[in-house]
Amino acid sequence: MNPLVYVFLAALGISMLVFPIAVPVFRSSSDLSIFNTNWNGLSEFARLTAERRDLSPIFYPYNLARVSELKGVLLIFAPDIDFSQAEAEEVKKFLENGGTVFIADDFGTANSLLEKLGIGARFSDGSVKDIFYTKNEKFPVAIRIPPGLSKNVSVLKLNVPSAVLAAEGDIFTSRAAYAGKMGEYAVMAELKYGNGRIVLFSDPSAFMNEMMGENRNFSINLIDYLGTGTFYFDEAHRSDFNPYSTGTVYLHRELDRNTAFQVVLAVAVLAILIESGAFRRTRIRLPRRSKNIFENLPDWVDREKLEIMLEQIKAGSRLRNHGRKAVR
Repeated sequence: MNPLVYVFLAALGISMLVFPIAVPVFRSSSDLSIFNTNWNGLSEFARLTAERRDLSPIFYPYNLARVSELKGVLLIFAPDIDFSQAEAEEVKKFLENGGTVFIADDFGTANSLLEKLGIGARFSDGSVKDIFYTKNEKFPVAIRIPPGLSKNVSVLKLNVPSAVLAAEGDIFTSRAAYAGKMGEYAVMAELKYGNGRIVLFSDPSAFMNEMMGENRNFSINLIDYLGTGTFYFDEAHRSDFNPYSTGTVYLHRELDRNTAFQVVLAVAVLAILIESGAFRRTRIRLPRRSKNIFENLPDWVDREKLEIMLEQIKAGSRLRNHGRKAVR
């Protein structure tokens, strides 16, 4: 075989190992989408989740996505499309099977799901202001945080939150907060439902990329608090979900010397086997019939008479005449 063929095989093997891997990706500018890497996206929280749990987005209505058959945590951030009765039934079965549903809403769109589930708790339709804040009264801080969520957290910074109504809270504003009247308002509340639970949080903006600098530790604590299993992020209930950029990420790989040597060695061994004829077609040669047919006859055979008989067979007429006389 031409030596250039082996050079080509070696080059092909090495190029396959260093050729970039193509990974399809897309981005969105939708508020609080895990595919939005801008200030108002949820990509940083999704990254923290992916470092600790399996993550999977949901793009279809729950009855089509078969949410009832999933295991893990369903996360709903700032939905602006109402939930159908069929979707509510899927969530109900998901909860009865031991799942956890985390709903972060601020001005009440998720109330349609709570109502269909028969839950009395609601998100308020107005914001909560507080005299304890960071930038101004629209950016209050929550100070009362339970131990399981307060690890390495001094305060939880909020971003124009609403309130969780008609539920026993777990995280609260100060008693000087205001939402129609002055008082203490729940920011987070946990409700038992069947074998599962629903966690309500009244400020989805607290988890967007712009807030991750202040609320990163709380976000990590929340991920651990919500449980194990796959975290399913709802992308289906966004009216403005727009994957504006669909592209491909190329992951470049480096080839170390050891791997390159193994490729060259494999091609060299292949060349030796081919050139040595190991892959050539093997032909089986049968022994040729000996021209002397009397070589292996027993001793008691009269070779002279046998030769005469063969001559008569060749001649034809003599053998036939001899046969007729023998019959008579």
